[in-house]
Amino acid sequence: MLELGRLTILWGTLEATVNLAISKLAGYEKHIDPRALILIAHANFPQRLDMVSALCEHLGPIYPELARCATVVKAVEAAQKARNKYAHNAIVWDEERKHVTIAMASARGSLKTKVEVVHLNDLRETSAKIHEAMCAIHSLVTGQDVKPMWERDA
Repeated sequence: MLELGRLTILWGTLEATVNLAISKLAGYEKHIDPRALILIAHANFPQRLDMVSALCEHLGPIYPELARCATVVKAVEAAQKARNKYAHNAIVWDEERKHVTIAMASARGSLKTKVEVVHLNDLRETSAKIHEAMCAIHSLVTGQDVKPMWERDA
């Protein structure tokens, strides 16, 4: 449960960082300008990533450091996919077997169902992906080299 909580908090921070990136790339001075917030408040996450990509492409000739935007967006999308697995499926304690399972279903073309054991390391890896994506988008927008906490010097 603690790792699921960490994953959720990290995701919220990543979403806020993407919103900040849009605001800054669009030229707003405040961290979150009300005008930017109005424009992004009802956009879903993929739409917000599209905004970041389009703004980076538009600003690329002026700011060549934005050329790595596509790589950053791919990292954010990978974090989103990993997060969605746990955020949008049923996680259940299996009393008989004494472990946690996740039940997943997909109905694209045909119905596919799957139940698997949730391992703590998988949750930690997902949290790490989210944290790395957050650092990458922050670095992209600020120009500062922001490293994940486990890569920082003590």
